[in-house]
Amino acid sequence: MDKYRRSNNYIKIANSFYLSEEFEKAIESYEKALEFENLEDEYINIYLNISQIYFELNNLDKSVDNYKKIIEKFGEIPEAFYGLAVMYDYKNNFEKAEKFYEKAKAIKLDYRDAFFFLADLYDRNGYEEKAIENYLLTINKFPQDYMAYNNLGSIYEQNKEYEKAIKYLQKSVEINPNYYLSVFNLGIAYKGIGNFEKAEEYYYKALKLNKDIANIYLNLSALYIEQKNYEKSLRILNLGIGNISNSANLYYNRSCVYLKLKNEEKAFKDLAISCKLNNNIVEYSLTDIDFDKYRKDKRYTDIIWLYLK
Repeated sequence: MDKYRRSNNYIKIANSFYLSEEFEKAIESYEKALEFENLEDEYINIYLNISQIYFELNNLDKSVDNYKKIIEKFGEIPEAFYGLAVMYDYKNNFEKAEKFYEKAKAIKLDYRDAFFFLADLYDRNGYEEKAIENYLLTINKFPQDYMAYNNLGSIYEQNKEYEKAIKYLQKSVEINPNYYLSVFNLGIAYKGIGNFEKAEEYYYKALKLNKDIANIYLNLSALYIEQKNYEKSLRILNLGIGNISNSANLYYNRSCVYLKLKNEEKAFKDLAISCKLNNNIVEYSLTDIDFDKYRKDKRYTDIIWLYLK
């Protein structure tokens, strides 16, 4: 294999540059490796690596060019079609992304990412029926794909089909009990059927898996507010702010809870912090019934006029 030595040496140099995040030098070395004899698979990998680096440099057009070179030089390589799909997905070109995801999975029948991210493409762009169809196809081909089960369950949860949601989310949690998102979504689905006890159980399980997600604290807080347990709601928001000190939504919700507890001083202090962290909170507060009785209160108007655009 000495005849491939020069090309392989440049590949090693390029890999080293890539690991040290010297991306331009990595590209130069990969391109130099292409000038010397090597196996076809190695050439394909070089182009794939160059495409990936251009993607990391946010040069999507250059990345697309290199994926196209693979197809032009070596034929229908599924990884190249998948790469094109991802690039066009990032460029918000739905039609081309769809086309190339389909192409990749048609060539390589066990290409999990092509199946999953085609479903995800439909999901993100509002093609619900196609998303469901493709998540089911993903699950059929890859029965341990807990992320596909989660995403499918989430669609059903958003459509208030809670029993279906619970079925798929439970399967996701069964496959991977450490995937916090499925555990959290299961809590949402149980809340949807009015099972507050199960909802609380899964929210806390999700919190144990990932304490840095504001929505978990917010959902727990809302659960307690619905039960008029304002002290418990306050405690969970305090915990959330202790872990995520820059969450405008946590401060805002705590402000509302303080109002329910008749602690106006702390309520307006939290409102001010919330609006400073996210000016859009001001607009939201204008239609929030919690502040209806304070519309002409100077403590409220001073904050609103400071941030109102």
